[in-house]
Amino acid sequence: MFKIASSFIRFAKSMTIFKHKAEVVFAFAVLFCLFANAQQNSGWEFTANAGGQVFYRLHKTQGVNLNPKNKIGITFSCSATRLFSPVFGLGLYYQGGLMSNYSLKTGEQNDWTYHSIHAGGTINLSNWIYGYSSQRFYSLALRGNMGLGFSSNKKGSTKSLILSGGIQNRFALSPNLAASLSIGISISNADFDNTGSGFRFGGLYDATVGIVYNIFNFQPTQKPKTNHKKGIFHR
Repeated sequence: MFKIASSFIRFAKSMTIFKHKAEVVFAFAVLFCLFANAQQNSGWEFTANAGGQVFYRLHKTQGVNLNPKNKIGITFSCSATRLFSPVFGLGLYYQGGLMSNYSLKTGEQNDWTYHSIHAGGTINLSNWIYGYSSQRFYSLALRGNMGLGFSSNKKGSTKSLILSGGIQNRFALSPNLAASLSIGISISNADFDNTGSGFRFGGLYDATVGIVYNIFNFQPTQKPKTNHKKGIFHR
């Protein structure tokens, strides 16, 4: 219990470092949100997720154990997306976590934290293929993002460009609220775990559950009604 508490305290402290580095990105996102035009079939989408995640080094080197004793860490994510239609949206995405793996060079356990901020897009495949419906229970959405990640352990810190994407399964609880089950991957520099592994890339793989909340004025496509003139055969 003490180890878990100390890990969360360290994660909270690392947020203060991340905060200063993310101010410019947040300012850009706020300006984008303020000046995005409100129009018919537009709105907002907010998500919050938590779950498990592992870190794998990619690009295997001969004679070196690629991923020794990886552990499942805790990850958190949230997003705010401007919806321009029932299908497409652009927004801001945050993800952070408490990770644990082993250093390839020393073989020691490596506990580290990370934070990342991304800008990207969301595509609701169900609305794209079948059209929007407030009565639909299940829908599938895709996301793709690009941004910066900042990680640290007891010995130091590093940053990396991160490319991420994911699949989100949504189960409607109401027209505006849904439960979600998501899987995702984030590609970073291999030294994102601060071990100096020398590998080319690293990957963060996650599975999370959460909620999706929508604020919108979507209208389903309906055929216009035809008004018939009343006559001997129309009443």
